[in-house]
Amino acid sequence: MEAIVLGFDGSEASFAALDWVAQRAARKACRVEIVRIDPGVVVFDETDEFAFDEAERRILDAAPDAEVDSHTVIGSMPDTLVAASHGADLLVIGAHQHRPVRTALTGWRPLRTVAQAAVPTVVVPDDAKLTDGYVLVGVDDDDSSAEALMFAAHEAVAAGVDLAVLHAWQMPVPDRDGAMSLVVSPTETKAAHRRILEDACARLHEAHPDLILQKFLVQNNPTAALLGLAPPASLLVVGTHHRGVLAGGFLGSVAQDTLPAAPIPVCVVPALRDSE
Repeated sequence: MEAIVLGFDGSEASFAALDWVAQRAARKACRVEIVRIDPGVVVFDETDEFAFDEAERRILDAAPDAEVDSHTVIGSMPDTLVAASHGADLLVIGAHQHRPVRTALTGWRPLRTVAQAAVPTVVVPDDAKLTDGYVLVGVDDDDSSAEALMFAAHEAVAAGVDLAVLHAWQMPVPDRDGAMSLVVSPTETKAAHRRILEDACARLHEAHPDLILQKFLVQNNPTAALLGLAPPASLLVVGTHHRGVLAGGFLGSVAQDTLPAAPIPVCVVPALRDSE
């Protein structure tokens, strides 16, 4: 049974995340822990209990067999929520996609949360349209996407949809003397990047021979390429090494740039050695 921790603050964004979890629980056995973080400054009233009741009802209406628990934890964001997700299979939070200030004021900073989480973390925009389209995953030219690839494959298999595998490439920036532009041709560069995509798809086919793969090799920056294919997808999956000292450094530029702009739920999957 999959264990999901849902960060919940009663906002429109957190209910969007809740609906995503409910949809997931309807197709697979889940144990859902709804966690609200209380900074210890505001005393919650009866409306907060009602929000918990409504949250539990929505999940159980969609998935009567799901195990659901809800509680408030005293602490600060995102540290307390990240700690609550230890041992879970998935952490899910909502985001005010076009109102980042409102998100920040309530303490729900998606980039910081994702940057610190050691488990795959799904960020659901408050205006996301939940679909049953393909799962989309980005392939990098290093090993930061290895776990993301396999996670995305499992998601596609479980949902019974195709897996769209995208690798974006660009011509290298020439050195000051222009030497690089003389020795690297567009044809050679594209062929090298095609091998990266084909190798990734070969690994996926070996692990999931019946999974239908859609391959996309796009000459563009990774963020723009992913966002261009995102609208029909049900989930966008990206990997991260959790490097650096700030949120952007932890996530890497692709995850950092994709999360605020994606119109669909995004799952950031940490590299295995970071989550061990």
